[in-house]
Amino acid sequence: MPVSPPIERLAASCRHCGSPVPEGSPLTDFCCAGCEAVHRLLVDQGLTRYYSLADGRAAPAPEPRRDRGFAWLEPLIIRAEASTGSVCALELDVQGIHCAACVWLMNELFCRHPGGASLTVNPALGKVRLAWRKGAFDVAGFLRSVEGFGYLFGPSRKHSESASHDLPIRLGICAAITMNVMLFSVSFYVGLTPADGEVFSLFSQLSVWLSTGVVLVGGWPFFRSAWRGLRSGVLHLDLPIALGILLVFSTSLLKARDGRGDLAYFDTLNTFVTLMLVGRWLQQRVLERNRRFLLEDDGAEGLFARRQEGDRLVTVRAAELRSGDVLVIAPGELVPVDAELLDARASFSTDWVTGEPDVRAVERGGEVPAGAFNAARAAAHLRARTDFQDSPLVALLRQTPSAASRVPAHARFWNSVSRRWVLSVLFVSVLGLVLWLPRGHDKALQVAVALLVVTCPCAIGIAVPLAYELTQTRLRRLGLFVRGQDLLDRLPRVRKVLFDKTGTLTLGRLELVDREAVEALAPEVRDVAFDMAARSNHPVSRCLAAALSRTGARFSSGAQVTEHPGQGLELLREEGTWRLGAPVWAAPGARGLEGTVLTLNGQPLATFALRESVRADARREIQALSEAGHEVWLISGDAPERVRAMAEALAVPVEHALGGQRPEDKAEVVARIDQSDTLYLGDGVNDSLAFERAFCAGTPAIDRPVLPGKSDFFLMGEGLSAIREALELSRRLRQVVHRLLGLALAYNVVTVSVSLAGLMTPLRAAVVMPLSSLSLILFTLASLSARRQSLAGGEPRALKEVPA
Repeated sequence: MPVSPPIERLAASCRHCGSPVPEGSPLTDFCCAGCEAVHRLLVDQGLTRYYSLADGRAAPAPEPRRDRGFAWLEPLIIRAEASTGSVCALELDVQGIHCAACVWLMNELFCRHPGGASLTVNPALGKVRLAWRKGAFDVAGFLRSVEGFGYLFGPSRKHSESASHDLPIRLGICAAITMNVMLFSVSFYVGLTPADGEVFSLFSQLSVWLSTGVVLVGGWPFFRSAWRGLRSGVLHLDLPIALGILLVFSTSLLKARDGRGDLAYFDTLNTFVTLMLVGRWLQQRVLERNRRFLLEDDGAEGLFARRQEGDRLVTVRAAELRSGDVLVIAPGELVPVDAELLDARASFSTDWVTGEPDVRAVERGGEVPAGAFNAARAAAHLRARTDFQDSPLVALLRQTPSAASRVPAHARFWNSVSRRWVLSVLFVSVLGLVLWLPRGHDKALQVAVALLVVTCPCAIGIAVPLAYELTQTRLRRLGLFVRGQDLLDRLPRVRKVLFDKTGTLTLGRLELVDREAVEALAPEVRDVAFDMAARSNHPVSRCLAAALSRTGARFSSGAQVTEHPGQGLELLREEGTWRLGAPVWAAPGARGLEGTVLTLNGQPLATFALRESVRADARREIQALSEAGHEVWLISGDAPERVRAMAEALAVPVEHALGGQRPEDKAEVVARIDQSDTLYLGDGVNDSLAFERAFCAGTPAIDRPVLPGKSDFFLMGEGLSAIREALELSRRLRQVVHRLLGLALAYNVVTVSVSLAGLMTPLRAAVVMPLSSLSLILFTLASLSARRQSLAGGEPRALKEVPA
């Protein structure tokens, strides 16, 4: 394949998103090219009010997509305009929306397009609904203008989960009722007695009925979870919460049976339920927001194919493929639809389809299944047998990695905490009941209930979810979005960080240094070069093919091009042997040639110099990871010598730089070195198998097939610092969680002792339990906020082993 170009190094806060500008970057005012492009558009179009509305919360912007087709949109518009009436409507998913400024920007752009009726943006779910007058509005033009700012539209696939609305509604109801019941309880505490007659009776009855509503509405999530745990043989942490709610409510009903609401625990019960709902809501909130940031893509949106149209070769989205299309599949590329082979012979790997790493030969007219990879050295010519929408690949792309058979360490840790907490709470409650039973049933029951009330798992139910919320909010500002529910529990165990090369450590963008090198070619030479470059999926080939296509180069379906890994492309014709690739291979007798060379019978005809950019902070961040005690690996399908050259440039140990790796090779390497401590960062379909073997996996490619749906996190922007920050923050989070558990244990030792002594009254419980929760919340805020400046500019520290 053609030789990779030399790496060009890129060298304050970003004027768009406020993120740090990578050291050494030529973009002195911006953290990445995406932010620079979006900022320029906002200024040029008079939309700078976006920044005042964003209030410094703008996210790093992906580079605007200017060449994206809207073939998927046409049938949706036709269906919408087939409706009766003069106004038609369409609902779409949108990727990248995160604040009020985004909503304002979309509405402002909508108003600038004539014929629009209304635009409704739902930032919580990531959806837009637009209405327009039939025949008077350019829907694709509006979407294209919005996508120029880094957003991305797609068909409506996102759906609001019932739990998303369920918890906030339950929380709102319980909070309102709790405040009212607290008012009644305050009356009891300051002197309202049965002697006050009807007022006392009314307040007692209202407390009973309102508290019954809290138990039914707010307690249901915990009852359901505890019951499911019992049916599965698991002592879930919600079990003592559910038991506490039921026993406190039952005891309070007994106390209030004679109209004595002043002796009940209704205020404590309602506060407890409301606080537990707050914690449950915090756990769910950030993950849903991060997931909705992306399109609910089935994986096909970022999948492309080369389709032959006469003497032209056109790159189209897989969704546009139809039965009968002639496709050119380069070595290593994916076959998007079931197809028939047009060449005499070819080889395909079906490991993604069958799970077996076998390569099988196919003869002319043989069937090639969707999901197969071209395993030969030459491009294959196929005829599609089905439309893409009927392709088995659609279902294959939606598959998620199978769950590991072993229980992860973080899950074992929390299961152990839950089990011990449940058993301890039940034990001390029964102990209190037994110890005080000789003093009377009422006193024994009061002690047992007090123990269930004050042994509140607030550290786990409230403070811990808040700690996770704060950590993920910090990571979002850095451009790292968490998708895996347990990622922050796994990151402290990471000791090996594995990077793919192209598109991960590099920006994945190549460009010709001198375009005249292409334009100066004779038409017949240009056609030959295009025949070779168009049949390869290497980034250099794609760059050259795009440049040659713009000059009008023609495609010949009969050309038989062979790809030699690590060397280049070869084409045999009547006039001799054409080669496009590394100088030492394409022109072995020539001296002083650099870049990618086009030759005929070993005689150079043209030289193409290309530029490739490493991410601006790659060397600094890799050095920081190494100093912090992490092993850094570079695993790439690129030629071994180029991978080693990049490893030396980035200070990666040569023994950790592996080139020439196929998808199954990458997965094998990850499986070999993984000890539940690897983090893999990749950007292509060929990284999918490695994703499944890694302990943690992330991607900077949010617009590619397969990977976003399988990743634990995704990155925005052009820097890598968020990886180191996430590892450091996760360790800090683990320390804070352990300290919270220690404080909760100390609190419970004291309150259990007081309760066993019979000194815990309903009033004291009503004061102590919320006070302990507030104290833990303040401790969490102080612990995770005090680190912000040191994380932004501090030096990495050596790793310490943290128990799982």
